Amino acid sequence: MLQISDEAVAALQTLGPLRIRGVDVDGEIELEIEEATAPVADDVVVERDGVQVYLDPVASNALEDQVLGIHAHDDHFHFSFEDQAGV
Repeated sequence: MLQISDEAVAALQTLGPLRIRGVDVDGEIELEIEEATAPVADDVVVERDGVQVYLDPVASNALEDQVLGIHAHDDHFHFSFEDQAGV
């Protein structure tokens, strides 16, 4: 299951919950990240230290062995996905 890094927890405390949706484009999965207030039907909820990320089934499958990173840069954020250690 997707893990949330320490930096992402801090960023999500400011941003609020996010929803990540996976879209199949020509056989490749593209991720769409958006602010959210609640999960939608079939979403997987990943929670850590009081913050939440909602994943649709495609994103949940694509990110099952990843760690979400969110890095603040002035007035915007950069998102990253890294392999989980030992997976």
